[in-house]
Amino acid sequence: MGKFSALLLASDFDDTLLPTSHLAAQGAAAREISRENREALSYFIAQGGHFTVSTGRSAATFAPYAQSIPMNAPAIVSGGGALYDYHSQRYQYFTYLCPESCSDLAILSARFPEAALELYHKGEEVCILHPNAFSEAHCRVTGTLLRQVSSVDAAAPPFHKALFEGDASCLQNLADFMKNKGMTARYELIFASPNMLELTARGADKGTMLLRLAAMLGIARCGVCAVGDHCNDLPMLRTASFAFAPKNAVQEVRALAGICIVRSAHEHALQDVVARLEQRFSPAMPDAPAVSE
Repeated sequence: MGKFSALLLASDFDDTLLPTSHLAAQGAAAREISRENREALSYFIAQGGHFTVSTGRSAATFAPYAQSIPMNAPAIVSGGGALYDYHSQRYQYFTYLCPESCSDLAILSARFPEAALELYHKGEEVCILHPNAFSEAHCRVTGTLLRQVSSVDAAAPPFHKALFEGDASCLQNLADFMKNKGMTARYELIFASPNMLELTARGADKGTMLLRLAAMLGIARCGVCAVGDHCNDLPMLRTASFAFAPKNAVQEVRALAGICIVRSAHEHALQDVVARLEQRFSPAMPDAPAVSE
């Protein structure tokens, strides 16, 4: 048994494991994670650790990266909406938006047509209503295969995630409208960025799915570790016993109680995370968590 055999480490992907925004600002394509991060994660796994990625991307849009990332646990995809095992190429767990979601989303799409609406289901395609500049930019970054539809019903429900994209003030008005209409009791609403508002099933977020994965792997909560940079990572960072954030994280994440700030995403943040875990959980350390029975 290695020094990390009692640990599960989950990392956000964009702007944490991969410096997506940094590369985009330089006009470079985001193709794969750095050699430094890859070697650190390979070492973590060789020492008995379980590593996974927790991303807002769908299983299909993350697939091109999954092949080159050292990852020995199912990935948390769609912002906590599902667990997908890239080794078996099968979903391990799936959540659905509530039965009222079709009517709710139709109302919201009609009320806020300036906001694009992406609808995620088990297929490789993501359906979209009212595409705009924000959704086009998101598509360029993620490589998402989008199919434009004329209505929510035409997108083949049920869905496990809905994503609104638009101006920050528009999305805030949309969130306020949902609250006033009592819709928020049926969903998890998280701003993945100022221009992206995610809806998943009530109780389905990165934190809940991380605990589910830990239970599947027999990892005690005291061995759950997470690293992320944005507000949609807060549920899993609060869930983790050891939470990390790269220097480029938003203020809400940096201010989280107990958070450990590591190097920025473009400075190989996961290499730094693994080094800090090694310092803490070397064999000489008495407080290393015991392996769950």
